[in-house]
Amino acid sequence: MARNKEVLLLLLDVGPSMHSVLPEVEKVCSMLVQKKMIYNKYDEVGIVLFGTQDTDNELTTEVGGYQHVVVLRNTKVVDGDIVEALQQLPRGTNGGDYHMSLKFLMLSLLPWIC
Repeated sequence: MARNKEVLLLLLDVGPSMHSVLPEVEKVCSMLVQKKMIYNKYDEVGIVLFGTQDTDNELTTEVGGYQHVVVLRNTKVVDGDIVEALQQLPRGTNGGDYHMSLKFLMLSLLPWIC
């Protein structure tokens, strides 16, 4: 019996306003991915951070804009590397722009939808 694979893309604000709660975010997201490793080991997870000091994403080079957005982990089958990355989230220095991040997320998901 075939099972549908789920793709989860975590979009996390690591800007200064979130620094006080990032330890809890790290804990909750790590637990979520650990459970996926046990119960849904074929699911895929990716991590996108916004509010970062750096910029590292394909859309910036392709179409411009999308500053202070980092693709920390491209979407791939869950593994220990993703858990480790979630337990050590960088602290950003720029305020997160939710509208721009959601637009980035939608454009990033187009290949999965089409």
